[in-house]
Amino acid sequence: MKALGGELGERLASNPPSFPARPVWIHAASMGEVKAVAKLAPELAALLKAPLLMTSSTAAGRAEAARLGAEARLAPLDFYPLAAAFIKRATPLMLVLVETEIWPATLYAAANAGIPVFMVNARLSPRTAALYRALGPLSRLAFSGVKQVLAQTEQDAERFRLLPGLKDKVSVTGNLKYDLLGASAAGQDKAREFLEASDWGTSPIFTAGSTHPPEEPIVISAWLEAKRRIPALKLVLVPRHPEKLSGTEAVLKSLGAPYMRWTDTVVPEQTDCLLVDAMGLLQAFYAISTVCFVGGTLDDTGGHNLLEPALFVKPALFGPNYRNARHAGETLINKKGGFLTETAPQMAETISLLLTDHAALNDARVNSAKALFSLQGATQKTIQAIAQMLTPDK
Repeated sequence: MKALGGELGERLASNPPSFPARPVWIHAASMGEVKAVAKLAPELAALLKAPLLMTSSTAAGRAEAARLGAEARLAPLDFYPLAAAFIKRATPLMLVLVETEIWPATLYAAANAGIPVFMVNARLSPRTAALYRALGPLSRLAFSGVKQVLAQTEQDAERFRLLPGLKDKVSVTGNLKYDLLGASAAGQDKAREFLEASDWGTSPIFTAGSTHPPEEPIVISAWLEAKRRIPALKLVLVPRHPEKLSGTEAVLKSLGAPYMRWTDTVVPEQTDCLLVDAMGLLQAFYAISTVCFVGGTLDDTGGHNLLEPALFVKPALFGPNYRNARHAGETLINKKGGFLTETAPQMAETISLLLTDHAALNDARVNSAKALFSLQGATQKTIQAIAQMLTPDK
């Protein structure tokens, strides 16, 4: 009950925070959005020599914000008197809204108080865009304090430009989350020790990461088909949910594919498939692979991290359902560092082509790295855009 009372107090802005200097106020809906600004938030506050105030709509988001060193609060309800009271006490230098957060009453309260508003890592669905266009004058009033919308993609930017009062306030700075991607060395020594202990040696390795049960028959069949042309080809299968390994094993057995588990104490010879039944090893196996597949793209999941193989300069194969990483997938395909494969024969053909044409494989590796590089830099672009708006050229 005490915790509930504390949360209610924050929601009702009964005890807004105060600071010795005007803070940068960043609002991010939940933990995912808070993580998206993990680099931006402290860097922006440091640049402006200001305290950092972060609000979230969830307790998990608030806890994540506290880990970034911010004064972390639950956001007040989007009700004008509450938002206005919060702003009057906190006196922020600016309000930075992350991704899809459009709170009309809070936006209007910030505009009335002369607080500049920036929308960063901004994205907008067609349905939400249509709603705000339909609201017309009310939307124009809410957006009157917005200085800049810094969108993830050109498609998002176009939707924002059609909203009342935002036509000339929109630019594309990219996705902040891509700047958080980093290659981990965790587990790489163990993966290389496995290679030394097994008879895999310098054989080409196809790693399928974050796979789901509906995808695994396709991936395993593609590997077996490609293996007819490249007998030395090995498969590392890293399911998304290790607790479902029994189903994966049933598929391997039904297709006559000898395999071993990562946690097996003895490394058998002439076993060309490794089933990883431990967490935290995906990047380690991407690092030692020749070609990779990213799961969640052949079922209805919507895709996992398509750019993870590119961290290790490896080409990525993925299925057609990559809606959760649409921009990354399109960039990989356009730059020829990623390959769309929908069926086992298509996947086998792509693997075989890359492994039998060294020039094609080298080009795909280079192109995957280029794709990743082209998507990064959103943090600095966002900071520069905000700084420029706060200190416009005379």
